[in-house]
Amino acid sequence: MGSRPGLLFLSAAVVVACGTAAELVRGGDRSDTNDRFAVRMGLPYCEADRELRMDLFLPKGAGRPVPCVIVIQGGGFLAQDGQRFRPFAEYLAEHGMAAALIAYRGRPDHTYRDTLADVKAAVRFVRKVGGQYNIAVDRIGAMGRSAGGTLAALLAVTGGMKEFEGIGDSEFSSRIQAAVAYAGVFDFVARFTDAQQIALQPGHKKKMETNGEWIGAAFSADNPDWLAASAIRHVDQDDPRILFLHCKDDATVPWMQSRDMCAKMREAGVASKVEYYETGGHGFKNLGKEPMAEMVRFFRETLGEP
Repeated sequence: MGSRPGLLFLSAAVVVACGTAAELVRGGDRSDTNDRFAVRMGLPYCEADRELRMDLFLPKGAGRPVPCVIVIQGGGFLAQDGQRFRPFAEYLAEHGMAAALIAYRGRPDHTYRDTLADVKAAVRFVRKVGGQYNIAVDRIGAMGRSAGGTLAALLAVTGGMKEFEGIGDSEFSSRIQAAVAYAGVFDFVARFTDAQQIALQPGHKKKMETNGEWIGAAFSADNPDWLAASAIRHVDQDDPRILFLHCKDDATVPWMQSRDMCAKMREAGVASKVEYYETGGHGFKNLGKEPMAEMVRFFRETLGEP
């Protein structure tokens, strides 16, 4: 994999951490704090890979347990340490919610099943230790952008599907109660077969190759893994609500991905919604904090006020 995603905050104390909740919490060997929130850093959360770490951002002054949001960094489905998305975690904590900033496995050494299993392990870990951190373990959400948005949606629509759980403590559920997906891919087949979407992706041939590396197979419209990696294939009426955010001038992931995924959820009876921005590209540039403010409004609506 090259540099492992957890090495930025790896320590000897973390490496020897064992599997119980108390031991896992002690594995976080560093903390940070300011007048708005505290951070418990370097928590080893995943039994499948002990080098993966979570930084837990905790708002100060909460009088009762608060919701928690899993923060999932994007990056072309490559392995990530999560640290570029620290501003999202800080923003959530500043607005009264806990945030779990996670590293995860990805291509070239791991496929979508491993990555999704890591994200699910993060949810289970938060539920395992939530009582120690004043977290409302029945109010967990997820957010991500690009590949992270793909994973947030997959996490939302695969609750209870054992084939995606990976290894870990089955005592704790990996279901979430809401998600926010910025510019994610939700239908990998349509991305490369729909003429309108192809026209909006100048580099679609290269993307087909890299997506295939993460999915674990060369592209085929009827390949079972290309279908299984697509969140749109798993939607049902029991899924939590998702907010989709997308810029109309996104030349990396066509905005129709969010449109079609939201429509699929509404057809199933799930009151999801989509918000478009005319400009901003794939990275939501020059939009300030409005997309993050929209995210917080949605989580307050779905997960409850902190």
